[in-house]
Amino acid sequence: MNVYIMCYVIITCMFLLLSNRRFSLAVTSWTLERSYDIKMRQQKKLFVFVSCMVLIGVIGLRSEYQGIDLHNSVGTGYFYVYDIVCGDTVGDIFRFFNVKRYANFEIGYVLFNKAISVITKEHWILLFATSLISIAPVGYFIYHNSKNAWLSFVVYMSLPFFTSAYFSAIRQGIAIGMAVYSYKYIKGKKLLAFLLVTILATQFHKSAIVYFLAYPIYHIKLKKRDSLMLGGIIIGFFYILRVPLFMLLSKIIRSSVDIDNNGAVNYLLLLTGIYMLCVLFGDEHNSESCGLRNLFLLGCFSQAFAGVYSTAGRVTWFFLPVLIILIPNLLEELKIKERQIVKPISWVIGVLAIVLGLYYLRYDMIADAYPYVPYWRQ
Repeated sequence: MNVYIMCYVIITCMFLLLSNRRFSLAVTSWTLERSYDIKMRQQKKLFVFVSCMVLIGVIGLRSEYQGIDLHNSVGTGYFYVYDIVCGDTVGDIFRFFNVKRYANFEIGYVLFNKAISVITKEHWILLFATSLISIAPVGYFIYHNSKNAWLSFVVYMSLPFFTSAYFSAIRQGIAIGMAVYSYKYIKGKKLLAFLLVTILATQFHKSAIVYFLAYPIYHIKLKKRDSLMLGGIIIGFFYILRVPLFMLLSKIIRSSVDIDNNGAVNYLLLLTGIYMLCVLFGDEHNSESCGLRNLFLLGCFSQAFAGVYSTAGRVTWFFLPVLIILIPNLLEELKIKERQIVKPISWVIGVLAIVLGLYYLRYDMIADAYPYVPYWRQ
């Protein structure tokens, strides 16, 4: 676990170093305030950049045997397909795509593989490239939206998709990165740009189709009471009727699946509890916070189906990144008299997130992230 602990240590030390730096100028108060804001932005940019590079380096330079989907015995492993793509031309890819030559991979991901293979056939380069385009958009997301970048990063590293998607389900990791990047277009009400980015995400993983709901849902205005009632009623409805609703959906998409009742209800309860807390303590007049809560509610809905079919829980991954911004910003919005308790609360949540993140890195069987092995020692 030493490598993963070191990631948290570096990120935390960088934050403490930069947040404690002070400077002074013998100028007017307006100029001082403006200079201070510029300095803070520069420090935040440096922190986000270093943190992203640490994560990209660790995940992108790991062994190609860490992640059960990278190699497997049924001919659908990522590197099995990559080796085929390396020997095919672009024309071959379009000609053979519909005959499942490239497993069930989407055309966008296959062409991405071809672009990498033009540079090199080394597997570790593919891993590094997928890590880069999965994590970099999240760094951009944090830099432009978070009011506590350190807490955003440790919450980010505690989310289930951080291990499963980045170490194993790398197509979905890329699609999640694109969905996160599209947030700027949702927030800025740029529908066409949002649609283009989301369509691109579906060309890396089909499940990204659910993210088309994000744009209209984000802009729905709900009062706090309505959010609580609607959230509780709809989540309850989805959970109670999860089996017939899931069977109906599976028939619509013509997919034959077997129900596997599992313990995902515990995670649903956790997400529902977080949603309720965000509504209770959030500012109903802050349009961004309300929009993020709406997106998170979509994640709660989708998680209701995970108890019926475990793979359906992966749909929830597209909506979990809102917690990266929602939780830190919520703490800054708290209307409490003793503002000094906000900082300890942030650190407590951060420590809990670190413990949870290390737990996933140690025990996630899909990621197979432990023990960490760099690519040059595999």
